[in-house]
Amino acid sequence: MGRWSSQELRVWLAPTPGKKRMRLGLNNVKMMLERLSNPENSFPSVHVAGTNGKGSLCAHLAAKGAANGNIIGLFTSPHLVNVEERVRIDGKPISSMKFDEALAIVRKASEIEPPVDITYYEKTFLVALVSFNDAGVDRAIVETGLGGRLDATRCVNADMCAITTISEDHLEILGPTLLHVLREKAGIHREGVPLFMLEPEDQVIESEARRIIGEDLSILSFQDNSHPWDIYRSMATEMGRNLGWNSNHEDPRWPGRDGARHRYQGSDVILSAAHNYESIIYEMERLHTPHTLLIGMTKKQDLSRVMEPIRSALDGGKIAGVVVTEPKNGRLPAEPIQHIARALGSNKEIFGQKRVRDAFQSAVKTAQAGKTPLLVLGSIYLTGHVLKMLYPAEEKMMEMLQVHSCRQPS
Repeated sequence: MGRWSSQELRVWLAPTPGKKRMRLGLNNVKMMLERLSNPENSFPSVHVAGTNGKGSLCAHLAAKGAANGNIIGLFTSPHLVNVEERVRIDGKPISSMKFDEALAIVRKASEIEPPVDITYYEKTFLVALVSFNDAGVDRAIVETGLGGRLDATRCVNADMCAITTISEDHLEILGPTLLHVLREKAGIHREGVPLFMLEPEDQVIESEARRIIGEDLSILSFQDNSHPWDIYRSMATEMGRNLGWNSNHEDPRWPGRDGARHRYQGSDVILSAAHNYESIIYEMERLHTPHTLLIGMTKKQDLSRVMEPIRSALDGGKIAGVVVTEPKNGRLPAEPIQHIARALGSNKEIFGQKRVRDAFQSAVKTAQAGKTPLLVLGSIYLTGHVLKMLYPAEEKMMEMLQVHSCRQPS
């Protein structure tokens, strides 16, 4: 690192308070990649976009690639616990030291005259590409942050692309309609590069996708009653065949999205990062017995609609008790407790605790008293907070953050 200490680098990485944290556009990233000798061209990438499930698909693709003897670089966002999770090589988040080494390279490049102003997200993406190049990965699996056409990840050298779902999240940025959202996400398509897409429920969306993408588009359809996690496994299997990956892969670990049950003080705890209408309605539909709910969200323009499936579950007795909290650390501020409580119905008994730690303990006690499982739902930052409480030992946490075991021998 030389010029900067680890602390100085992390201060530089952190978003500037009061400054806009998101920027769509490729000019600055392209300039940085040229200064870094274009590391993205050292390996092929699979580029994944979509409203829901893109991280889950990426996890399955990474596990599939590893099972077929490849060293895979995996870039995803946001992270649950540590920023290093955004950059995984052979299943594991890179070390803090490796992250800082790559970050120093990125910072040095940004300060060449004329200096380039890059966002937190762009810095982490560039760290990933530098790290993948240094490690000599065989292939990268790259998740878009928002949209696709103007997302920094559009700069990767992709020989395969995928779109999971098209739904209403981020309409205020990508909209105003679902067709606008589709066009932004379909912007990851490169001429002559195959793009796999889950069959949309809306025929108009499918028709527009076929018009935009043309012969490169393959629409994949799976059983409607399948768990999303299983759907993305099937999608990864189909995409893998086209890459010559025919060996089966182990089920990856992907907390908050893989449906796994955890144990805490005698209670079952299920972590779900469902945070929009489409994902929440699925979570509520799969509840067959009463659950206690711990919920926390970042700000939503359509909060009442997002809460609608939970209101129905409360009315139907699927939710036995609710604790609301306010997770921090997100790009957007937390939705206030009183707003979520109001959206769930003023006639319901709902408890609020601002601190996630206090809210989790309250929810555990409620679940124990009612002898119900505890469903933790909402912001991915809430999932991360709770995961740290479930696995306070560093060694166990690192195990939880490893997506798949190291590659199998070729």
